[in-house]
Amino acid sequence: MRSMEKLAQFGLSELQEGRADQAVCSVSRSVMRELTAEWGEFSLYRTIFDDSVGFMATIGGRRGVLSQNSVDEDAIREGASNCLKSAGAADPDEAWQLAPPVPEQNFESGPLTCDEEKLFERCEELLADIRARFPLISVGSLVATHVLREGVSLFSTGSRFFSRRGAYSVSLLFNATEQEATSSFFSTSVEILDLETPFIELGSFEADLASISRQVFTKPMDDKFTGTVLLTPDCFGDLLATCIGTYASDGVILDGTSLWLEKIDQQVASDKLSLKLAPLHPDVVAGQRFTSEGYIAEDYDMIEQGILRQFRLSDYAARKTGYKRSPNSSLGSFIVEPGEELLETMIRGIDRGLFVARLSAGSPSASGDFSGVAKNCFLIEKGEIKEALSETMINGNLAEFLMNIKSLSKEIVKDGSSVLPWVTIESVGIAGK
Repeated sequence: MRSMEKLAQFGLSELQEGRADQAVCSVSRSVMRELTAEWGEFSLYRTIFDDSVGFMATIGGRRGVLSQNSVDEDAIREGASNCLKSAGAADPDEAWQLAPPVPEQNFESGPLTCDEEKLFERCEELLADIRARFPLISVGSLVATHVLREGVSLFSTGSRFFSRRGAYSVSLLFNATEQEATSSFFSTSVEILDLETPFIELGSFEADLASISRQVFTKPMDDKFTGTVLLTPDCFGDLLATCIGTYASDGVILDGTSLWLEKIDQQVASDKLSLKLAPLHPDVVAGQRFTSEGYIAEDYDMIEQGILRQFRLSDYAARKTGYKRSPNSSLGSFIVEPGEELLETMIRGIDRGLFVARLSAGSPSASGDFSGVAKNCFLIEKGEIKEALSETMINGNLAEFLMNIKSLSKEIVKDGSSVLPWVTIESVGIAGK
């Protein structure tokens, strides 16, 4: 840490001596230990080191940003010079500002060393559990890692941030095979702070393995109807991220195209939906602790019982538009309050619709009109999950999707990055091949 601090101070001094009005230099190192199994057999164990340095400088409102992997003094000197040149060539914009100074911040969390033996044992156990409980599943790859990230960020304002954080992660890529037929591949992952729990019990591993085991044989659906869609937590998280990008992020607020532009403190979703962006939540493993401008990250409510409380805006976009800056800048760390119904009850309440684990779609229109292919999905009829479907389309409008949320499950999934329930959405356009 001391050597990284010296290098960061050297980089900051180079920027300031180059007449930067405001400057930041960050130096970081990550050490990743990675264990890989392919098709059920362990094939790789390696350690990867990654060093990086980042620069930011403003000169007369002109901003330059640069990052590189070379971190010796000569490389840092050259990087600082190139950052200053980039700033000199930019258009002036006084909205580029750093946060006021804060006292020195030190962040340390998670396992700082890797328990290699235990990690290997848990991976062996996971593969054995899959073979015993889900015999149709073929694991294309299992990747388990421990990553230690250390970093120093020094600001010309005087703010100083030091961090050391460790975490484990486990990811699976798999499909199912039966009678020479195969399902499509599916991936799922978690991030965790310890190895106390069998991996198959984490995140949505068990539910995903069970679901894919039923998707070897799929049927096309020729029908077209308006029905109810049940989204898994992971799929729901993707939908929320797309909605934020379409209606509540820097670009659409800056250019004035967001349908939510005048919706602060107004209803934009069902009153059943409360959404926090909460990197400090205890179930978020590696949440943001400070922003690139030097603000200490805080949790905040974006949507509260369907009411939009705040956009997700950077400090720059907030200065340009007059709206409030977001207390953190992470897109993720979603915490959604669970509902009052059991998942089983939610399914029984669907007359006709789809169970969907993944959506494949392009970017929605500025208004949020949306069309995509429902992947890893099942037909639901009269409260029962029926056959797996292929080539099934979903269409509608993202803003209407949020307003048409019917229910959220009591059950939640914690994957280390978010805490999310299952959700049902009514009045969705569904069309077969």
